[in-house]
Amino acid sequence: MSVVLALVPVALVTGAIVASASTADGVAASNMQFPIGPVGIAAVVVGLGGLVTGLVRHHRRIAAAAVLATPRAAVIEPEPVDKAAA
Repeated sequence: MSVVLALVPVALVTGAIVASASTADGVAASNMQFPIGPVGIAAVVVGLGGLVTGLVRHHRRIAAAAVLATPRAAVIEPEPVDKAAA
């Protein structure tokens, strides 16, 4: 297992060297560094909306569990007074 984990950085470095060498062959690099269009922006918005919704649901669930876990004070009702015995 450790051999496989040790080979991952080697493969990444080797791939980066090969990729940088391919751009040195006179091929013009693209001006678009991070291509994100309207579909990508919509995906990010939907993802953030899902994240916020999940966090709100989690917070409400934890708050409800905390309310159920707290001990409630006992309600003591006064005993009825028997006026005939007094």
